[in-house]
Amino acid sequence: MNKAVVFAPFWRQAGHVGNLRVDRFVRWLAADGYAVVMIRAGSADGQRDEAWGTEITVRDPMSLFRDASPTGVQPPARKPNKLRRALSYRLFNPDPGVVWARAAARHPSVLDAAVGAAFILSSNPPESAHVGAWILSQRLSLPHIVDMRDGWLDEPLKPYLRTSAFKRWQEGRLETRILREASAIQVTSDVWKELLCKRLPEIASKVTVLTNGYPESIPEMVRTENKPRDDGLVLVHTGRFLGSMQTRSPDILLQPLLEGIKHKASRGTIKLIGSLSAEELKIIERFVEPFANQGWSVECPGSLPRHDLLQLLPRVDGLLLLSETFAAIPCKFFEYIPTGRPMMVVTDRNSAVWRICEQLPQAILVETRGQQNNSTVQMFLSAVSNADLKTANPVEFTEDHLSKIFRRIIHKISSG
Repeated sequence: MNKAVVFAPFWRQAGHVGNLRVDRFVRWLAADGYAVVMIRAGSADGQRDEAWGTEITVRDPMSLFRDASPTGVQPPARKPNKLRRALSYRLFNPDPGVVWARAAARHPSVLDAAVGAAFILSSNPPESAHVGAWILSQRLSLPHIVDMRDGWLDEPLKPYLRTSAFKRWQEGRLETRILREASAIQVTSDVWKELLCKRLPEIASKVTVLTNGYPESIPEMVRTENKPRDDGLVLVHTGRFLGSMQTRSPDILLQPLLEGIKHKASRGTIKLIGSLSAEELKIIERFVEPFANQGWSVECPGSLPRHDLLQLLPRVDGLLLLSETFAAIPCKFFEYIPTGRPMMVVTDRNSAVWRICEQLPQAILVETRGQQNNSTVQMFLSAVSNADLKTANPVEFTEDHLSKIFRRIIHKISSG
């Protein structure tokens, strides 16, 4: 039986969106007869057999990746400390997870399990996952597939890569070496590919766009009939605005929505679903009274289990999306599309999200830094009441289409 190694430190870490992408890889590889060796980080060394292969846990010396207790209780998250975080990212190249990655690459259990594998696949963030997989691939002379769920130097998540010339040079050397020696590189949008290949044209032939896709439970996400509500319209935004390395402020979404509502008679509820921080809630609080003056309420109900959220989305009147990045495509976007609900999408002109939305009849685009266009928001409010609204589910984001792209990459490496 063929064997594939997947280097994903965040595997089984609660709430990590990268799990969904790696889940797909494991499922596709297992369906094609591969025995998967999953290398993950955790609180203690361990190994267990799964239907798809073997999971090997290598203890994280820095406790960045911690497992739940035997009772299923997640360990308390460390209190955020901006100074500690800034110092650790400047000290380690490319990030503090590299301590675990280097330890995992030389761990006896990992070396024994990886011998004879067809290839090693690593997925970021963190970028240190690529470092560990690269070291392992060099040691065992195995092809390395680099899956870049986010950019590294292109539109980096880490703020210091935008401000520190030294860190950009330091990580740039590492990124260039890993990508030049990789057998294949996967990126999640056309824009990522354009930026990466412009910077490193010598790797262009190895770069393939493999986006994220619709949820596996898409058949259950059936659009419901539009029915008049006694309490008005319901609009929903899911997820955080401000993360550890994100700078999307809620006001960039709420301000144009408020201005548009002022010019159209309507009422309803805006639900901002997610584990919002105190900083986010403080910004949102400023909009509660102005929206109330227009007959709208703003609610922050907290997070929902993903299954419950996917069931809710098709039943609301409209969806709200803020994407300030130019190259990235938020995972929630692929959860929004198959609901058939109208979407008000605030993003940069010609960004990766903008390009896709131009092909989606249900998407109403609002330029992030463009002149306020109240008529655009009014179009969205009209669309949420239109039972005959045209929708589209592009085939390129389906499980079947994406799995074929992935299998072509694997076949090319295997035949080579």
